[in-house]
Amino acid sequence: MQTALPDYHVRQSQKAKNLRLKVTREEGLLVVVPKGYDEKKIPSLLKQKKVWIADALKRIGETQRFLESRRVKHLPEAVHLVALGERWPIIYREEESRSGVWLRTENGKLIIRGSRLSQEPVIRKLKDWLRRRVREGLFPITRTLAAKHHFKLRGLLVKNQRTRWASCSAQRNLSLNTKLLFLSPDLVRYVLIHELCHTVHMNHTREFWRLVQAYEPCYRVLDEKLRQAWKAIPLWMLSHPEQSPRAATSKADELPSGSTHGWHPYLNGE
Repeated sequence: MQTALPDYHVRQSQKAKNLRLKVTREEGLLVVVPKGYDEKKIPSLLKQKKVWIADALKRIGETQRFLESRRVKHLPEAVHLVALGERWPIIYREEESRSGVWLRTENGKLIIRGSRLSQEPVIRKLKDWLRRRVREGLFPITRTLAAKHHFKLRGLLVKNQRTRWASCSAQRNLSLNTKLLFLSPDLVRYVLIHELCHTVHMNHTREFWRLVQAYEPCYRVLDEKLRQAWKAIPLWMLSHPEQSPRAATSKADELPSGSTHGWHPYLNGE
C-alpha cells in the first residue's frame, strides 16, 4: 500500500538551482523549483523526503499551538536581554502634552512616555532601542571573536529578520538579528562562530562544518538547542503575532544531493 503524498504548492524561482522544500503555516508544504524544472519529478523526490516532511509538518503544528497559548494581550512589563545579562523593567507614563512615543533609559529602567501608549508605537520604539543594544552589546563580541580567530570580517549590520538569527554576505558583512539578544550567551556565540565561518566558506560543505567544529567542538549540541531557541523570544518581538522567527519556516537542503537534517536552524546559506 502506497503512502499518499501531502498536499503541496509549487513555486518557480529564477534564483533556485535545485529543488528545495519549505514548510510554513501560511502555505503548508511548498516546493521551490528552478525555471523550466520538470514538475513530473516532484512526487518521487517528495517520497525520498517523506520523513523530513512529516517531521516539519509536525513541528509547524506544535509551533502554532504554542503561540496560540501565548498571545500578546498587554504591553511588556520588562525586557530581559539574556545574551547581555540585562533585565530592563519598563515604566509607562502617559502625558497628554507630549505627541508621539518617547523612550529613554534611567537607572536601569526603560521610561516610555507619550499621549497614546498603544501597542504598535510602543513596540516599534522598543525594537529601535533593541537595535541600539545589538550595536552596543553584540557588535563588540562579534569583532572580538573575528579578531581572536583571524576571520576577515568586513562590516556589521543590524536587522530584524523573520527567519534568520544572522547571515553573512559574499562581501563578508554579517547581519545580526535583534532577536539574538534573547538567547543565552553560548547560543549567541555559536551563531556568531557559524556566520564568521561563512566568511571562509559560503556554503554548508564538510569543509565548512570542520571549520565550525574547530572553533566550537560542541556545535552539534548547540545546534540542537537552537532548534527550540525561538521559544525564548517574547511574542511582542515578532512582526506578526502568529509567526515565530525560525519555527515559522522549515526548509530542506537542496535536492537531490542535499542532507536530511530536517528542521535545521541553518540552511540554504544562512
